[in-house]
Amino acid sequence: MTQQERNRKYSQKSTWDFSAVSPYFNLLGRGRTFFRAWQFIFNVTHNFFFLQQRQVLHLTHRPVINVQTDLDDKIPFEPSKVNTYLGFIPFFVKPFDMMIKRMGYKKAAPYINKNLYVLSKTYKSASSIYRFSMTTTSRPHYLQDAAFKAIHAADPHLLCVPSLHVSICAVTYAWYTQFFKETSALGLFTKEEADRRMEEIKKQAIAIIESVLFVKQHSVNCIPTALYMISAVFGNDFFSAKDAVNFIEELFKNSTEVDEKTRLEIADHFTSLYERTLLENSFNDHWQDSIKNWLTEYAEQTGQEI
Repeated sequence: MTQQERNRKYSQKSTWDFSAVSPYFNLLGRGRTFFRAWQFIFNVTHNFFFLQQRQVLHLTHRPVINVQTDLDDKIPFEPSKVNTYLGFIPFFVKPFDMMIKRMGYKKAAPYINKNLYVLSKTYKSASSIYRFSMTTTSRPHYLQDAAFKAIHAADPHLLCVPSLHVSICAVTYAWYTQFFKETSALGLFTKEEADRRMEEIKKQAIAIIESVLFVKQHSVNCIPTALYMISAVFGNDFFSAKDAVNFIEELFKNSTEVDEKTRLEIADHFTSLYERTLLENSFNDHWQDSIKNWLTEYAEQTGQEI
């Protein structure tokens, strides 16, 4: 299929109407993406799933800090948001199918590999905090539908700070901002299509970040630490303080479940913790120190041991 034919067939198709299944076969089974795809799978299993399971099986004995706050109590528990929360994986998988269909596998493969690299680095970076101290929240024991039963069965709920849901949302938004800028310059995407797809990605990222609080899988402390991590690990050119503040300002902006006073209180908390960790990073040897220092201080303030 020629590029012109791809443009006609797929340019108007929403990013979320592409497949969340075919990328697994294309990425894991074809030579140009084989290594990066399997490396990503290894990172997820090693730095997320196995990391928690070893703690559950008492093979590791890391401290576990509850990072719940009174502010979290002002955010209602909304079970209906669970499908948005579970849409986290399709959120970064469907754009792979979009790239392959829009550009062809050969052209898309180098970009997919770059994306997989930053995703892998995100998981690895977050795990360096989890290995210092695991974190949890007081989530409701809600088992009234299959989705929540699956969450409670599969997720021991020990890796809250920084939130990987939030981190991946921020990374995906930042990466595609650069991707569309580069590919639009090459004539692979029109500015109109690029802008539309970026709006889709940002809107879904905001919804997913809100959902982690609505379904009580995270606390208000998990969001700004995740945004800080992305800024610190990938640099200001990739995800700046301005980008982080823009995300923060959009959260709960159109949500009827959170009143304006609470929304401003949440935004102030997000901004304060993000700025604290980012500013402190200027004086630290390692980016992890800002979060480690905050965790240590939070544990002391709440009578927990770390």
